[in-house]
Amino acid sequence: MLLKVNIDGLINQKFIPVIDPTARESPAAAGANSFLAEYGGVLEEVAIVCKKEDGYVTYRSGAAPSDPIYEKFFTDFTELANDLGIRTHAIAYAFGDSFLGQDGNYSIVRSDGTKVHDYVDPSMEGYWKHMNHIAREISRHPIETLNFQEFLYPRQEYSFSRRSIRKFSEISGVSLDTTYIDIQKAPHVMQMFEEWRAELITTAFREAVETAKTEQPGLNVGMIVPVDPETEWNAGFTRHFGISLDKIIEISGYVIYHIMPYSPMYPEPDTSGWEQLIRAIRSSVLYEQTGYKKALFVWGLESEEDLSWLKRLQEDTRAEHVFARLEHPPKYAVKREIHRGV
Repeated sequence: MLLKVNIDGLINQKFIPVIDPTARESPAAAGANSFLAEYGGVLEEVAIVCKKEDGYVTYRSGAAPSDPIYEKFFTDFTELANDLGIRTHAIAYAFGDSFLGQDGNYSIVRSDGTKVHDYVDPSMEGYWKHMNHIAREISRHPIETLNFQEFLYPRQEYSFSRRSIRKFSEISGVSLDTTYIDIQKAPHVMQMFEEWRAELITTAFREAVETAKTEQPGLNVGMIVPVDPETEWNAGFTRHFGISLDKIIEISGYVIYHIMPYSPMYPEPDTSGWEQLIRAIRSSVLYEQTGYKKALFVWGLESEEDLSWLKRLQEDTRAEHVFARLEHPPKYAVKREIHRGV
């Protein structure tokens, strides 16, 4: 009953509910028909997780494994929602893919040599083709936007597969035994390292956007960008994640700011922490005059106070939409440790 109340609260605030049918106690667990029968009369917009962090998709795919229970969910949902006049947004995990991440050739590698199987190494350009194929499949559905989650490096220390170091060595001259500590000791190498990672992410994102638009030329394709004090607010976009925000905006004109995904407490309005958060989200305010669109994303909402706080943030940042996922994703605890540098 609490879950239903929270969804009703999202709808009342005109937030966009983010639904993963495979999540524990998901309101869509019984299928698209059941969910829309209950909420179709009051929903105007909804977001569906169509490629999950485990690498499985909720539709029949020629590129990714389909969830055995929900292999038709996304297709059925988008078609039914379109008939009802409900706008559907798609959310797809990018480099956060533990299905292919289990393959040691795809896994990211920490500076100490530890392989991490919850992410795919962004330097694996073969994986870009996989993402492009999925972007094309998703965009064939009647959707309003395609939003990529975890289109990033989880942290700067996770860029040290043999393939990554070899590629970086070709442009920087560093040895194949280079560690992140070694790179930090040389400021000019550090700058090259950050720019190189950002170029990889930018190029991969550009390809995904262009591929999606071959199916729907007018489709808005966005990137979900974490904004968190654990990763230095907007100062950490490039340093930690390999995200050049200005270039992403130039490519798609659309950014979704993930609000403090790995920090336990939101700052109170009108405090210094609140002002830091506002500045981070409005860091590219000059682009707003050129049609740049931004939205907010949160997960793990627990109370009515969270909804009021989020509404105030939307107003102060002039965000077009708020995407709200009630629960945390299954791998939240593991990824929180990675993002916090534990």
